[in-house]
Amino acid sequence: MSTDDHGHTVPLDLILGPHLAATLIRRIATGLQRDDLLPEPVALRLACERATDGDPLVLAAPGQIWELRPEVAIDDAPARRLAVHLRLSEPPCVYVSDADAGDDAEIDELLLEVLDLYTLASWDTRFLVAPTAIG
Repeated sequence: MSTDDHGHTVPLDLILGPHLAATLIRRIATGLQRDDLLPEPVALRLACERATDGDPLVLAAPGQIWELRPEVAIDDAPARRLAVHLRLSEPPCVYVSDADAGDDAEIDELLLEVLDLYTLASWDTRFLVAPTAIG
């Protein structure tokens, strides 16, 4: 496991289980290989690093809950916890709601980079069988 710019790690094996975490890393690596024309070993290394660093660019997907990093002031963020409902690739954004607001929570569109203020906390694995981005 590696750490992000703030010293945080995303324990994908604890969030998803070891088998699904490995499957996800392979899926990310395959995308990097295809989209960025990278050799397989390089793509796999980058996928491992970026996923465990919590990079929203490779991780953000429906069914996730992202929690505000401890060093980020709540006034600088939309909510303490965000539930991801949809991800678009063009433009790179996510549709999220306040995870603590219940079923009546308003859904907002946010640029993907807003998730840099957060760390991945949980992932409903039922969403892993479908592609995570459209656009």
